[in-house]
Amino acid sequence: MTPDTLQPLVARLTTALGYPYLDSEEEAAATLPAGDSLLFLPAHGKAHMETPDIAVVLPELVGALGASATMSGAVAGPAYEKQLREQLGGIALPAIVVLRGGRPLGSLSRMRDWDEFLERLSAVLARPAASH
Repeated sequence: MTPDTLQPLVARLTTALGYPYLDSEEEAAATLPAGDSLLFLPAHGKAHMETPDIAVVLPELVGALGASATMSGAVAGPAYEKQLREQLGGIALPAIVVLRGGRPLGSLSRMRDWDEFLERLSAVLARPAASH
């Protein structure tokens, strides 16, 4: 699957908003800014009714959560989505994974109401990064 074959609202993230389409953790580390990023896992290969909704709200979350710091958004390709699902214990899709310096910090699955998105993602962002 390429950005051209994505659900239209997910494709908009990469085409109109310039979010990178990432296929690996190495690519994320090399492409994303040093700060925090919200990486969208859109449930590749499975038409999921929540995917377009999260695609619409993701830029708003990036703006709201990044108001006082640098925050970026990105979309995971199928291989990276699979890798992150395994790494994060089989999280449900679609999901948003919080990355810090290209490394996963935590995640939030499925569509939520606005206040719950902000509360739960803020809690993940408040965590210290794991040292490797």
